[in-house]
Amino acid sequence: MLSEKMVAQLNAQINLEFYSSNLYLQMSAWCEFKGFEGAAAFLKVHAEEEMQHMQRLFTYVNETGNLARL
Repeated sequence: MLSEKMVAQLNAQINLEFYSSNLYLQMSAWCEFKGFEGAAAFLKVHAEEEMQHMQRLFTYVNETGNLARL
């Protein structure tokens, strides 16, 4: 079982990864809107990577019998 402090830190990291994913996705949308297709695709890949990081941590926290919080 993880300590409360560890769960809090993991939940904080989950939220940072989620925020980063959304930020990259928004930047990708802006680039696409402006016609920068290459940059848009690049940023979208990074958004997906950050979401994968978030999902891994989310799953880990839940599998340890704790509650992942967004």
